[in-house]
Amino acid sequence: MSAFDNVAVFPVLAQEEPQGDQRKKDNDGLHKRRGIWHFKIREGGRWKEISTGTRNYQEARKFRTKVLQEQQEGKLPSDMAQWTLAKAGDRWLENRKLIAEPITWRVEGHRLGRLKKVFAEHRLAQITPTDIDNYHHMRLARVGPASINAEVKVLRMILKSARLWSRFADHYRPLKENRRGPGRALSPNEQKKLFEIAMADEHGSVAYFAGIVSANTTMRGCELKRLKLADVNLIEKTVAVRRSATKTNGGVRLIPLNTSAVWAFAKLLERAKALGATDPEHFLFPFFSFRKHTKADGSFAGSGFDPTRHQTDWKTGWRNLLERAGLSGIRFHDLRHHCITRLAEAGVADQTLMAIAGHVSKAMLDHYSHVRLQARRDAVAALDTTQASTPVVAANDTEGAS
Repeated sequence: MSAFDNVAVFPVLAQEEPQGDQRKKDNDGLHKRRGIWHFKIREGGRWKEISTGTRNYQEARKFRTKVLQEQQEGKLPSDMAQWTLAKAGDRWLENRKLIAEPITWRVEGHRLGRLKKVFAEHRLAQITPTDIDNYHHMRLARVGPASINAEVKVLRMILKSARLWSRFADHYRPLKENRRGPGRALSPNEQKKLFEIAMADEHGSVAYFAGIVSANTTMRGCELKRLKLADVNLIEKTVAVRRSATKTNGGVRLIPLNTSAVWAFAKLLERAKALGATDPEHFLFPFFSFRKHTKADGSFAGSGFDPTRHQTDWKTGWRNLLERAGLSGIRFHDLRHHCITRLAEAGVADQTLMAIAGHVSKAMLDHYSHVRLQARRDAVAALDTTQASTPVVAANDTEGAS
């Protein structure tokens, strides 16, 4: 028998000997407070009173049994359950910094910020599956399912740290994501339009040159933004993608540069130098700080470009490039897949492709295996068009001719 079954909350009066069901109720650890059944558990050397939230005796007994089982299995909510999401989230993010990659940690911090706008003052124990459903509907008006699922994943990790997620497991279902596969490759016409505009305007946005690099190296946008001057070697025609600049756990990825990539990197190095990036550890894409700090009188404060920090996005420049090229629906990240597709079509082996592109999932490798096969099919199909007039000789006719 559990020690919790012998908790005496009120003394039993000697002149009223309990009988039958009454005795059973008096010995089950439950007691009423304002009509609601309560019980006590001992945790961390202290007694805690817990409300079952019901006036029904049988439901109260089941609830108490479940709580005692969770306590025995180490699943009972911790004291952190009474913290607000803002407080618990900050503590969780502080701990994550010790184990997560810098890029992952920064992204998770951004997602936590989104959650705080809705749940900041909610105590963790007060958050319900309905609250998460409402969050889904609210965010769908602004972002896609994948972004929302990633944000709720952060909430799930915080609730798990307070031993609360088990109460959501049977109710929560992530939103269905649009599985676009590894991305899309540009058509020859799209490629021609996009890069003729980009290479013709040497004073265009930094996104123009970044696009050329990505389409010729497979580099992600986050990898480009975190490049330092020392990572680009125009003499050896290579660029080094370091672990701190990518989302993977691999070491340095050395990518050879073709003529187009060398040209674009030369323009970027020239631009970076003009913006004050002179030290090898300075970023290739310096951060622009004027718009980030405003004085009390409304004027801007800052030091222009800061080469010790990297640029965070180039959405406006990328959008302007697409408009000038008369294109739409192309993501910057599609340029990476465009480059990988071209390599696959050229017959590049999986190991070589991964050495250049870095992390490539099994699903992506399967996709590019189909790309390689399709390229071979197209090559074989081309023979049909050149030999369509060649007569087909049946085997028995050949035998007869001999």
